[in-house]
Amino acid sequence: MKNNLDLIILRLLRSRPQWGYEVNIAIRDRYRVYLSAGTLYPLLHSLEADGYIQGEWEAQKGRGRRIYKITENGINFLEAGERATLELARLMQGQTTTQKPSLQS
Repeated sequence: MKNNLDLIILRLLRSRPQWGYEVNIAIRDRYRVYLSAGTLYPLLHSLEADGYIQGEWEAQKGRGRRIYKITENGINFLEAGERATLELARLMQGQTTTQKPSLQS
């Protein structure tokens, strides 16, 4: 799961813009994994620096929070990552259904 966190976050943000805490709760509820702030926020900042998401400050009830939304580059990256993941799964399924070669000559 850890290697796919960027794709998971982008997929969540494709449905609608969210703030970091909402992303964390969605990952916890869907994957039963709680990410620490020290894991989630550096990843969000990295995705933003790479141009895959865009964050905007929003004030709510006197408190500021950063709302993240996926960019066009993020959608392209997500779609490429989903294709690669599906291809890997397809290859792995092919390997598990293929008989191992016999060691006898």
